[in-house]
Amino acid sequence: MDSPLAIILAAGRGTRMGSDLPKVLHPLAGEPLIVHPLRAAAAAGARAVVVVVGYGAGAVREAVKEASPRARFAEQIEQLGTGHAVLCALPAIEGHAGPTLILSGDVPLLQAATLGRLLDAARESSAGLAVATFEPPSPTGYGRILRDAWGAMIGVREERDASAVERAIRECNAGVYCADAELLRRELPLLGRENAQGEIYLTDLVARAASQGEVATVRVDAEEVAGVNTPEQLAELALRIRETPVHWRR
Repeated sequence: MDSPLAIILAAGRGTRMGSDLPKVLHPLAGEPLIVHPLRAAAAAGARAVVVVVGYGAGAVREAVKEASPRARFAEQIEQLGTGHAVLCALPAIEGHAGPTLILSGDVPLLQAATLGRLLDAARESSAGLAVATFEPPSPTGYGRILRDAWGAMIGVREERDASAVERAIRECNAGVYCADAELLRRELPLLGRENAQGEIYLTDLVARAASQGEVATVRVDAEEVAGVNTPEQLAELALRIRETPVHWRR
């Protein structure tokens, strides 16, 4: 099996940051946000990385090249969801037949060891897919993990599309995946946009994969998969790094 590759989603503007600067370029610990998942992927063994750019593409490319000169790029011109973003990256991983990490450029505390666990789980999964899950203090805003009566993961329900019963689920999707490249090529083009946001959800890949085999899950710490959507959240992560420098080490 091929060595892993990584796709990092970094096309959004991040309007809640209150700045014209692309969200993934806001600094954390003296470096742009996106540099941190780039380093985690490399430390986990990813031999190549594809960064999906959109808003502020030129500036994001420059920052990425400075940190990772061999990085490749894909452009998501129209923002049609996370599934669409990964679709845009598929031409850049043509010929790759192994595990593919899918990360977000605004989740900077993710550790290489966690990505290693995800890679191992994906390799053992009969569906060729592993999903990171976590239990936040409040699940509001997150996609909920759906499991069958035997505890097997069968899907993810985004909150806007969830029933009251589904919203009561505490286990949530961390937005961190490892998928076999062939699964992505086969199933992503088949995903629809029949949802509250009219987008191509990457999470819909889970149900398709679960119909073909067992989807693996890896439970992670909520702090490690904390994302940045506001200046307040960025300040909170900066404080965590200062207070827990040992945990921050890759």
